Amino acid sequence: MTASSPPPGGDIVRGIAIMTAAMLIVPSMDVLAKLLTRSMPAMEVAFARFVGQLLVSGLVGIAIGEGRRLIPPRPAAHFVRGLFLAATSLLFFSALASMPLTDALAIAFAEPMILTAVSPIFLGETVGWRRWSACGVGFLGTLIILRPSFEQFGATALLPLAAAFTFAGYHVMTRKLAGEGSLTAVQFTTALSGTVALGVALTATASAGLLDRPVVWPQGGGWAIFVGIGVLSFLTHGMIVTAFGHAPAAVLAPFGYLEIVSATTLSILVFGDVPDAPTIAGIGLIVASGLYIVHRERVRGRSRELPPAA
Repeated sequence: MTASSPPPGGDIVRGIAIMTAAMLIVPSMDVLAKLLTRSMPAMEVAFARFVGQLLVSGLVGIAIGEGRRLIPPRPAAHFVRGLFLAATSLLFFSALASMPLTDALAIAFAEPMILTAVSPIFLGETVGWRRWSACGVGFLGTLIILRPSFEQFGATALLPLAAAFTFAGYHVMTRKLAGEGSLTAVQFTTALSGTVALGVALTATASAGLLDRPVVWPQGGGWAIFVGIGVLSFLTHGMIVTAFGHAPAAVLAPFGYLEIVSATTLSILVFGDVPDAPTIAGIGLIVASGLYIVHRERVRGRSRELPPAA
């Protein structure tokens, strides 16, 4: 259960596999959040998401004997990391309250491009033209899916775009903090900072009457959804932390686009949003960009293993 630093060369393919699995699972949490925003404020949904993760990670930590080690080294840095994720959840859940999941997610897919651009600055990673090209192809796929129309969504369309910037910050901090504390401790600290920050914000805005609807207790299946969000957030973000411990951020960036695959599928099953032909074509480009990166990393891995020429 330790988020170890990547070895020389890193097990990049393993990191890619873990990141891919995480991105295919994450939209299920967004679907649950969108269902909750029908009856309660988005800020309350975001707050509940972190409370759920806090409880799950705390219980897991106690169960595996890490109850006294749930605060990792440099807790202030982990707290900042949690604030980035809390801002991301709040912004994205607010968008889901009035936007289709696929559209909101497509706008948020500016994040891999942002992450690729800042990786050399904040992480000292080298980004080659092939990775830039893969990100570009994946981003083109999202544009085909979205066919942007700010006239339709108005200022709401800026919310997932802002979430893309904060999520890039979360990924940068995740990479910088790789190897510091166990996965359980990382999850617990992230959830704790998000719970505190959003709890304060929720109390203040509710008291000032600034929320679009009153804070309410969940009814019936709402409690099950709360628990589901907490479990999924613990699982998926634990997988993301593990992935960044195996591969550079710039390598993993294009695989964020795979999230659109399961998001589109769930949108069909839950909300009845059937994709048209351009959407299917865009998804194809997203998947192709990820597969190409896998191929390139395998080729590079084999070349590193070859003995030098005599």
